[in-house]
Amino acid sequence: MTERAASGRRVGARGWEALLALTAVLVVGGVIVYAFRLSGFRLQAAVDEAARLDPAWRLDELLAARDLVPDAENAALVVADAASRLPKPWPPSSPRAPASTAAEAGPAADSLDVGTAFERASAIEDSRRLDDEAAGSLRAELAERREPLEIARKVVGYARGRHEVALGPALIDTNLEETQDARRVARMLQADAMLAAHDGRLDDAIEACRAQLGVARSIGDEPFIVSQLVRLGIDVAAARTARRVLALGEPSAGALAAFQRDLLAEREQPLARYALRGERAIHFELLDRLAQNRTPGGPVSGGSAPFGLNGAGFLAFGGRALLLEWMNELRTIADRPTPEWPAALKAWRARIAEVEGSRIARLRAIFPLLLVPGTESFLPSLLRSRAELGAVAILLAAERNRRATGAWPASVAEIPGEILPGPPVDPYTGGPYRLIRTERMLRVYSIGPNLIDERGLYDEKKWGRSPTDDDVGAVGYDPELRGRPPKAASP
Repeated sequence: MTERAASGRRVGARGWEALLALTAVLVVGGVIVYAFRLSGFRLQAAVDEAARLDPAWRLDELLAARDLVPDAENAALVVADAASRLPKPWPPSSPRAPASTAAEAGPAADSLDVGTAFERASAIEDSRRLDDEAAGSLRAELAERREPLEIARKVVGYARGRHEVALGPALIDTNLEETQDARRVARMLQADAMLAAHDGRLDDAIEACRAQLGVARSIGDEPFIVSQLVRLGIDVAAARTARRVLALGEPSAGALAAFQRDLLAEREQPLARYALRGERAIHFELLDRLAQNRTPGGPVSGGSAPFGLNGAGFLAFGGRALLLEWMNELRTIADRPTPEWPAALKAWRARIAEVEGSRIARLRAIFPLLLVPGTESFLPSLLRSRAELGAVAILLAAERNRRATGAWPASVAEIPGEILPGPPVDPYTGGPYRLIRTERMLRVYSIGPNLIDERGLYDEKKWGRSPTDDDVGAVGYDPELRGRPPKAASP
C-alpha cells in the first residue's frame, strides 16, 4: 500500500469519526430539546390544573389573597401580647425560685419544677384530681403569670386571626416564631384549665378551654403545614382538657354548650386547603428559583448544563412539572369526602414509590422526591383530629342530654336537635359515631383508621404505632366516679 493511499484512508476514517460525533451531538441535542419541550407541556398542564383548583395558587398571589383581619378583630395580636410576657420556653423546665408568699406557693409548690408538674398533670387519668405537689407548682407559676394569663383569656371573644408571614431568603428557612409563641400561650391556658378544674371552678376551666381554641384560631390561614399542625395540636389539647374538666365534675350546661359550639366550628375549618396549597406554592417557588438561577447568594453550584442552566437548575427545571402534579393530586384528595382519603393516599404513595424505584425516573424526580414525601402525612393527622374533636363535642352534648333526661343516650340519634344540631359524623366512615355504656362510663368513639370496631378502646400514647386499639374517642364518667383523689405514688 502506498503512503498516499494510507494517508487517504486515515483522512477518510477521521471524516467518518467526525460525522459520527456530529450525529451523536445532534441526537443528544434533539433528545434534550424534546425533553425540554415535553417538560414544558407537562408543566403547563400542571399549572392549568393548579389554577383550576386554586385560582391564586402561586406564592405571591397566595400571600396577597390571604384573609385580611382588622387589628381590632385579630386574635394573633392578643396572643402575641400574652406571649411577650411569658418566658421561653413555657412551661419552664428549671426549678422555681421560692415564691414570695406561702399563700401563693401552697404547701409543696417549690419542690417540683413547672415543666414536670405540667407533664404530670397532663398524663393523669381524666377523672382524678391533681396531686398536691403538681397543683402547688402550677398554682404558684400561674400566680406569677397573672398578667399574660388575663390577656390570653380575652382571646375567647375573637373569631379569627392572622400572622404576618415574612419569608426567609431560601423560603424553607422562614421563621414561624409567632406560631410557636401560640403554643406557649395555649399551654398556659391548658394549665389554667387543669388547675381551675382541680379547684372546682369548672365553668372557669371550660372558659380556659374555649380560650385555647381562640389561640388556635389566631393562626388563621397561615400557608404552612407546620403552622396548621400546631393549630391541630392546640385543638386536640383543648378538647382533651375539656374532657378532663367534665370527668372532674359538672360544669354548667351553658358552659358546655358554648364549648361544644366552638369545638364544632373549629372542626370544620378548611385546614387541609390552607396547608396543602401553601406547601405547593412554596415548593414550586423554590424549584422555580433554582431553575431560573434566582437562589440566594448567586448561582447554584453543580456544574454546567445546557441552555445556561447549572446541574441543580437543570434538575429543578425538569422536576417542576412532577412536583406540581403530585401536589395538585394531594389538593384534589383533600377535596374528596374524608372516608376516601386513606385509599386515595395509599394509591398516591404507590405512584411515588414507583418513581423512587426507577433509577432513571428517580434522577429526574430528585427534587420532588426530596420535597413532597411526608407532606401527605398532614391528612391522616387531620383525620384523627377531626375524629377526636367530634367525639368530645358529642360527649358534651350527651352530658347535657343526661342532665335533661336522667340517663345517658344510647345513640347519637337520641340526642335532640336543640342540643346537638347537625351531629358530626365519623370522618373514617361517614356514618354516625358510636356510643357504648360500660363500667359506669359512656364511650363515644370513631372506629379509627383500621375500620375495626374495638368498642371504643384506644391508647392515646400508641396511636399510629399500634395496629389494634386505635378507635378514636372520649369517655364520660357517671357523676359518682368524677373527681376521684389522685393515685398514691408508687414506692
